[in-house]
Amino acid sequence: MPHAFRHGTERSFALIFTITLSLAVHAQARLVLNNNAWVRIDNGAWVVIGNAATTGIQTLGTGGNIRSEGEFNRLRWNIRNSTGTYVVPFTTGGGVKMPLTCTVTTAGDNGTNASISFSTYNYGALGPTNWNNNLYRPSDVTHMNNLGTSLNNSDNVVDRFWIIDPGATGYAYVTRPGVNLGFVYDPGAATGEVRPGNAITSVTPVAAQRFNSGTNQWGDMPAQGTFAAGATNSVTNVVVPSAVLFRSWALSDLANPLPVELVRFAGACTGPRVELRWATGSENGNSHFLIQHSADGVEFQDIGRVEGAGTSHTLTEYAFDAPRTEGLGYYRLLQVDLDGTTTPSPIEAVSCVVSGSTELVTAFEQSEDIVVVIHAATDQERSLELIDVNGKRIWSNRLGFAAGSNTVRIPSAGLAMGVYLIRSEGPEKVLVRRIVVN
Repeated sequence: MPHAFRHGTERSFALIFTITLSLAVHAQARLVLNNNAWVRIDNGAWVVIGNAATTGIQTLGTGGNIRSEGEFNRLRWNIRNSTGTYVVPFTTGGGVKMPLTCTVTTAGDNGTNASISFSTYNYGALGPTNWNNNLYRPSDVTHMNNLGTSLNNSDNVVDRFWIIDPGATGYAYVTRPGVNLGFVYDPGAATGEVRPGNAITSVTPVAAQRFNSGTNQWGDMPAQGTFAAGATNSVTNVVVPSAVLFRSWALSDLANPLPVELVRFAGACTGPRVELRWATGSENGNSHFLIQHSADGVEFQDIGRVEGAGTSHTLTEYAFDAPRTEGLGYYRLLQVDLDGTTTPSPIEAVSCVVSGSTELVTAFEQSEDIVVVIHAATDQERSLELIDVNGKRIWSNRLGFAAGSNTVRIPSAGLAMGVYLIRSEGPEKVLVRRIVVN
């Protein structure tokens, strides 16, 4: 190990040195990279900056380079409750400088080891599938799906991930800091981060998103930032409150972001009304919702309006009481942006049963279940089946239903997207309901 790494001394590397790290190295005073020196982190090593000041890493002369190129090749900066602008001089394996800027605007707690850990990496070896981020996503990321579907959206995402982790085991904040982030990436198609196969190009405006591993979502915080194109592209002014600072980040096409989704939408008959409830995980420029009703599921009419939250980074709950109609009715939301753009929600079918009859009231997907509600006129035994469009029975059971409302959950984990039938046969009649699994 070079003498410059002794505990507590200043580190200054001239152009002739390339330092490759495969174990933990601590820099208590400053890590100074002079005249284009390199620090390469490999094999899951840590570089630890024990100096909480923004000058804990400095570049002099023609600059310096830190090469990570691995999720767990990390630089851990022991920032604690300090604030200011922290710059990690990351450089690609091909030598393109892409500094990551993290301005701590709201201090976190002052825990002894409270740190933000940084790393960044792309697809690795060149190949025809480099555009597909789903093949090399971070360990806490479960999908790269686009809005409202399970389709891979990687062709609209820059081919690189950034790890900005305030919760690494042993070094986690109790109260996380609030930050303002700035990203830089190489837009080149040859060896950069917009590889062939992408729908985006080197000049497509992109914005920053991060994955919430607690809710399994990209879109509970809208994509944000100011995009600028050049020899290297940048996304700056990414404002992240402490409550929504999670570790894995990507840059996605502003026109096709990773999911900003309606979390749920459901309806139920309650006395003389149909109670509609829905929730959004995040909103970006949401003016209002128009509530619509249809008797046939094709022609919809406006029956009400609920104001939106505008822009929100947290779960927002909504409710609307619609007039009750006997039999099956169809409801949907028309979400209206501030600029007038409209987006319809999935359709929710609600059946308000006639007194004394047995009806399949509703069926909807919730988490990893299909929830079926059957109103039974009397105590009775009925079959319940889930059938695909080819007539194949996917799930079946015979159950006892008590007089009144009964709720049954059918596991939906692993089901392919598409149309299914819920079928129930009993002493009175056969009940059938169509459901779409997303």
